[in-house]
Amino acid sequence: MFRKLLIISTIVAIGFFCLSGCNKKEAESDQKVKTMAQYEAEAREQINRENINEELDQIEKSLEQELTQEQ
Repeated sequence: MFRKLLIISTIVAIGFFCLSGCNKKEAESDQKVKTMAQYEAEAREQINRENINEELDQIEKSLEQELTQEQ
């Protein structure tokens, strides 16, 4: 008798927790996500013929730093 009551109460508790879910909210609109077109437009504004070599050097340095950190 006690065993059946325990099994039933356990199933009810598990069912309740599964159906109620968690209180996590879906991704809010507070966080803005850029599209690929926005990234490309931003890059066109920041990189021009005058500073292309400087930008390339910065990218190469950051990639080299990442590679050395991984090793």
